[in-house]
Amino acid sequence: MPLNQLLERVGGFSAKRHWVVVVAWVLILGGLLGAKAAFGGDYVNNYNVPGTQSDEGLNRLNDTFAAQGGYAGQIVFHARTGKVSDDKSAVNQATGDIAKLPHVIKAVSPFASSATGAVSKSGSIAYSSVSWSVNPDSLGTSYLDSLNAAVAPARKAGLQVEYGAAAAEIGQSAKDTKSEIIGLSLALILLLFMFGSLIAAAMPLLSALFSVGAGLALLGLFAAATTFPTTAPTIATLLGLGVAVDYGLFLVARHREQLDAGMDVVTSARKAEGTSGAAIVVAGSTVVISILGLYISDVAFVGALGLAAAVTVAITMLAALTLVPAFMGVAGSAVRALSARLEARRAHETSAAEARRTAASTQEQHERSAFARWGRKVSAHPWPWAVVSVAVLVVLAIPFFSITLGQPDNGTNPTSDTSRRAYDLMTQGFGVGSNGPLAVVVVLPKQSSSADSSLLSSMQKSVAATPGVASVGPAAVNSAGTTAVFSVIPTTRPQAPATTNLVNTLRNDVLPKQKATSYVTGTTAGGVDFTSRITSRLPWLILAVVAIAFALLTMAFRSIVISTKAAILNLLSIGAAYGVIVAVFEWGWGDSLIGLHSTLPIPAYVPMLVFAIVFGLSMDYEVFLLSRVHEAWIATRDAHRSVAIGIGGTARVITTAAAIMVVVFSSFVLNSDPTVKMLALGMAFAVLIDASLVRMILVPSVMALLGEHAWYMPRWMDPLVPHLNLEEGAAEAAPAGEGGVPASTRWHSGR
Repeated sequence: MPLNQLLERVGGFSAKRHWVVVVAWVLILGGLLGAKAAFGGDYVNNYNVPGTQSDEGLNRLNDTFAAQGGYAGQIVFHARTGKVSDDKSAVNQATGDIAKLPHVIKAVSPFASSATGAVSKSGSIAYSSVSWSVNPDSLGTSYLDSLNAAVAPARKAGLQVEYGAAAAEIGQSAKDTKSEIIGLSLALILLLFMFGSLIAAAMPLLSALFSVGAGLALLGLFAAATTFPTTAPTIATLLGLGVAVDYGLFLVARHREQLDAGMDVVTSARKAEGTSGAAIVVAGSTVVISILGLYISDVAFVGALGLAAAVTVAITMLAALTLVPAFMGVAGSAVRALSARLEARRAHETSAAEARRTAASTQEQHERSAFARWGRKVSAHPWPWAVVSVAVLVVLAIPFFSITLGQPDNGTNPTSDTSRRAYDLMTQGFGVGSNGPLAVVVVLPKQSSSADSSLLSSMQKSVAATPGVASVGPAAVNSAGTTAVFSVIPTTRPQAPATTNLVNTLRNDVLPKQKATSYVTGTTAGGVDFTSRITSRLPWLILAVVAIAFALLTMAFRSIVISTKAAILNLLSIGAAYGVIVAVFEWGWGDSLIGLHSTLPIPAYVPMLVFAIVFGLSMDYEVFLLSRVHEAWIATRDAHRSVAIGIGGTARVITTAAAIMVVVFSSFVLNSDPTVKMLALGMAFAVLIDASLVRMILVPSVMALLGEHAWYMPRWMDPLVPHLNLEEGAAEAAPAGEGGVPASTRWHSGR
């Protein structure tokens, strides 16, 4: 069965049996929320990259030297007056109490040995090294309460106590409520402005609440079976709200137009589903497939972020195709603008007369609206508009060429976070490199203990003499004499490119000169491996996503030219978004406006995420606009006029949809996590550029330049490519002049 017919059946059933569908969704949402409360799992960050030195070194420690393995954190003590040693007993008691907590492998007091170097030269700052057998991300607020109780003796003694490294992750959870409320409130205002009806405006929002709620609940259940990062719910919410409102808007806008043309509610719901619903399936499928392509990164952390977003987007598609038509059935004719209904009553029009008047009005609006006039203006002089638009995008993309990829350290967090305060204290007392110590794990050869000692001493001297090394700690050897480990403190902060260079120098030049297998591991080294793996995979992701989008658009429009154009323009808009991200977060342009406290490198997975998500989202507007242009082209065979009609019929919807995306994404800039700010700003700007500069200037100018060649399809490809006629059924639905034509007149170049 063709996609359009299947969707029409689904839409018709949902509108006719609306209460059945609504109640079913209520039960589904309630069941998922209940199941999540009973069986849901925790979100945990796992940056390990299998097959890398950092991962192999950590595995070696966990297998042969468990006391030195696990997840390391710091408990930092600061005496505002005097020295920490003045309250030595309180610090020792706190450290001892921490050692008794569940999952703690070890907790070493700063006063356990002078060799640890855990007391600053001034004596005002000291730290306890603590390691956990589980990732502290998975330890909730109750565990944080226990940790606070353990360090209470030190705080009662007047010491400032802060949690650094992994210890700072305990009991932390994303708090997105404020962003969600702001985003949805602004979306409601925009929808009211467009529809002039509270009922019509509420339908996309209700669908968004149902679908995102169900998606997050399902994600919580998945988290019990596999590992999802702590930012997964935030990214899923950010993306889910945006696309859910957009998909609902596309359907309701088409439904309203058809009701105004005199169509009954159920038939209109069917036709809206067969046209805009088909566009939603193509666009949504592109989003889902694109973000699932994040598994190409070969990094579980990144792939899990993609899966979290894909699950939510898939559910928003399902809700749009079932719940929104059900809301149409519930609302009936009340979905129309109040002004239109009152005008018809005042004029005492019959239904047929009103339909003729509103159909003519809609046709006039499409052909003569300000948006249509703009489309004709751009089409009349395509070259200047195209050149200027491309130039703007290229200029915006310039900062991208100086991008620095890396993992931001805790020094980028707000000073309200204990992680940032611990970072600053460690920097003050022990140097900035103490916030990202490296661990060198050595596999000891089978020889005498004196020979092993000589080997370790030689390795430590070589490492200490390496530029960029501030100090080298004493070596620890396991009881079996098979594994040794010693710490290395860099002179630079963890996120600095110089620290990355040091890791690579130790691995490639310094340690290989010794006659022993060794690994450079630790959180900082793991970040280097994480960035390297993702960077090497990014070109493959770009290639895969572009190929998938190309295939879907070719099926939808029967044109390889349209597909190629879409890929090139999307790459330009994403490049511009990358440039803005670098300018704000690395160069510091306007950073205070979004609550940034310092510049930072770009996490390697951010460009990957932004590319996959934005490339998929841009298909929403591409499909929605070009499906209308295609309808008009089939009816008129006039390239310039079809562009004007397509823009006139869709620009208001696309503009509103893009504005909703922008406000929803931008609201998440309030999140304290710099990476979430980065994603929110990057995606908001990408959508803004795509819906304005690309969709309203570049697309019409390029379409005008291409003319009839825009719809070219090689004859040999035609039988090989499946059909997805997005306008199927629109002929009967659309009034004359709106691009509705009999299906028998469908044409594409090359047949």
